[in-house]
Amino acid sequence: MKIRELIRFSRGLLKGRRARTMMICILPLGAELFFRFAEAAVYSMLLYFGNIEPIRLFGGSSPVQLGVTAASTLLRLLTTAPLMYAAAYRLYGMTSELPQKRCEAFSRILLRKCTFKRSISAALWTKAVGLLALAPAVFFGTAAYGLTGEKLSPREAFLAANALFLTGVSVILWLSLKLSFAAVPYILVRFPKMTAFRAMIFSVGFMRGRKSVLLRLLAVYLPQMLTIAGLPYALTKLMTAFSLSIDIFIKEDEYLEADRAYGRRRKSHNSGKIPFGKKRRIKAAADEA
Repeated sequence: MKIRELIRFSRGLLKGRRARTMMICILPLGAELFFRFAEAAVYSMLLYFGNIEPIRLFGGSSPVQLGVTAASTLLRLLTTAPLMYAAAYRLYGMTSELPQKRCEAFSRILLRKCTFKRSISAALWTKAVGLLALAPAVFFGTAAYGLTGEKLSPREAFLAANALFLTGVSVILWLSLKLSFAAVPYILVRFPKMTAFRAMIFSVGFMRGRKSVLLRLLAVYLPQMLTIAGLPYALTKLMTAFSLSIDIFIKEDEYLEADRAYGRRRKSHNSGKIPFGKKRRIKAAADEA
């Protein structure tokens, strides 16, 4: 897929509704940043007024720190996941063709019961699997850090080098898995009867060989997203282009599946054209068996 054509066509879809789409796309990121900054503000107050050592904010030994982290994580989950699902719903309705096109109000989509249920369930599954995939990187990274020192024996240096290499490989695999989860909200929207767990598994196979499209889109829009003024515009263009690519990929898979099914039916219909002599030999072999 050519990124230039994808970006050009997605820009055409934004004509006349750029401001409205921008507000929809910025809401999930805004909710995420709001609770992140709120968590950082509480930690700052604990440092200045609670006489807590900085290491206790990251070690998990402080009950206050654990409570703040748990509350912030829960609030982020309950707000960001439904907002992302509703944004994907509106974007997919804008980029898809009939009969998949949906033109419902954003607030109506957000307040549905199924929106909260499916989006939060998918977020829990993806976070749980992501943490499991990150465990090898943490293990090998901790082992590599423990093996480093001022004086290393040849055996320790060999083990440290292997641990560092395995840490890098584990991080790459984790990032690849996280990129595969990027299509989960759009798959939930496109297939309403699919469960959140099946959507997560489907997304991993669906994005195989297609993660480069998302990486190239990020390479195009990331420099603009690093600026405060350009972040809303770049994020809107990125999410619209990615939603359009998901729709194209789904249509490609449906076409290939229909073509394979038609090919199987055509072969079965052609079975009646087997020559009479060959049919008799097949029947004789079956009788002997």
